[in-house]
Amino acid sequence: MLFKIVLLVHILSSLAIAASQDLKFIYSGFRSNNLSLDGLAELTSNGLLRLTNEIMQQTGHAFYPNPVTFKNSIDGSAFSFSSTFVFAIRPEYATLGGHGMAFVIAPTRGLPGSLPSQHLGLFNESNNGNQTNHVVAVELDTRRNIEFNDLDGNHVGIDINGLESVRYASAGYYSQLNGKLTNLTLISGQRMQVWIEYGGMEKQLNVTIAPIDVDKPSRPLLSLSRDLSPYLNSSMYIGFSSSTGSIYSSHYVLGWSFKMNGLAEALDISRLPKLPRLGPKKTSKFLTIGLPVVCLSLVFVAVSSVSYGIRRRRKFAEVLEDWELDFGPQRFKYKDLYIATKGFGDRELLGSGRICIGRLRHRNLVPLLGYCRRKGELLLVYDYMPNGSLDKYLFGQPEVTLNWSQRFRVIKGVASGLFYLHEEWEQPAEDVILVDWVFARWLGGEILEARDPNLGTEYVAEEMELVLQLGLICSQSEPAGRPSMRQVVQFLEGDTPLPDISLLRLYASDLPFSRFDDFAMSYPSSMGRSFSRPSVAESLLSGGR
Repeated sequence: MLFKIVLLVHILSSLAIAASQDLKFIYSGFRSNNLSLDGLAELTSNGLLRLTNEIMQQTGHAFYPNPVTFKNSIDGSAFSFSSTFVFAIRPEYATLGGHGMAFVIAPTRGLPGSLPSQHLGLFNESNNGNQTNHVVAVELDTRRNIEFNDLDGNHVGIDINGLESVRYASAGYYSQLNGKLTNLTLISGQRMQVWIEYGGMEKQLNVTIAPIDVDKPSRPLLSLSRDLSPYLNSSMYIGFSSSTGSIYSSHYVLGWSFKMNGLAEALDISRLPKLPRLGPKKTSKFLTIGLPVVCLSLVFVAVSSVSYGIRRRRKFAEVLEDWELDFGPQRFKYKDLYIATKGFGDRELLGSGRICIGRLRHRNLVPLLGYCRRKGELLLVYDYMPNGSLDKYLFGQPEVTLNWSQRFRVIKGVASGLFYLHEEWEQPAEDVILVDWVFARWLGGEILEARDPNLGTEYVAEEMELVLQLGLICSQSEPAGRPSMRQVVQFLEGDTPLPDISLLRLYASDLPFSRFDDFAMSYPSSMGRSFSRPSVAESLLSGGR
């Protein structure tokens, strides 16, 4: 008798397992309480499964009420399964969802302890990522959460035991016509269909999504080659999870089909319930308030446009004289220069001051491209200098310090350019203090102290001394006493040595350094001494430079 009872129990158990292994169901709408619901989840009067509503920071779950056998034993291999469902997401704001929903396979119904917002009602902060969760989910995520390394705020992902997806992709589907990926917006409010298929033999999980009016694409959006057996218990629950955050969305499921060890039955789209209307358009407020405001705004814009046009024409008005018609460089419009320089911003400005001749051409001189005249201003246009002007690398706190080799090349280039200009230019009163200071260092026998401290020890002492001495000789107050630019170039190139003592005496006797003499009377040296007022000749001879 006992044997018969045990045998009967075994037979009934085997039949139950077999029945569970071949489980299949299809919901074309949810018109009866045939799901296990918790949180915000509810069934509407017309058969919609609404997982969340306008309440913020809440979760909603809907599970098939009975457990489903996914494998014969704890250590067994997971069976094949297939599921498809139609969903729609209606956000509070058209461009911002909150937060998303997921198809879920879990060891219990309701997922106790799960949190809303970015946790999607699946996990909480303490158990997210734990291997003991035994949860497999396909998320339709409408917010980007950096802590989970989300791709964007509109993606599909496969989650195993945690919210950092093991596979993910921006929502979209591959066209049957050309095979190209077409993007989808999960929070568009439109109906979409999802297919989830796992092959027990292939150990591969595929996820496909498409609009409701598109047949199932042959190429899935996501494919995960992984054995799900270690993550699934023998008996599991299947359903949906969703959540709201500080911004809510209504997450709807319109129909659902599932099949263990086979292909889920296709949903008849025509039998699915209709989504609720988004609400009447607020035409009355627009007509009573919006339209008058719009009309007044248009009048204001029209008046402002006319006024702005007049001011703009005056602003960009230019002066054109007969002599300019034959001038060599191109004449630019003030408007074009204003736009190109972003309103004559400081970053676009090389400098201001004297005018150079438009027909000058030399490799060490920036060529003049054109000009513009307006209200007494003459604007000159030169070649673009990507590295900026030299003063940015010498004064203030430049980001890059020119080394001595670079500076020496620059000095020779400047000298060559000045030689080309035949000494017609003479430097703004700002240089006076600098020249006097260098001259005082020279008098004290420490001319190298006048070098730029930013150079440190990275310079050639002989070249540095040559440049500083040559600078003093070229700074005499009388132009006739300065060496020609041809001589300067020869000095710098090393073709000709600096003048000897007798030549320097000639310079000193004929051309007084009046400003140097006045300054040297009281300039203290680095040794704490004050200079007496020597003659220039004595200074030149005693310094030996």
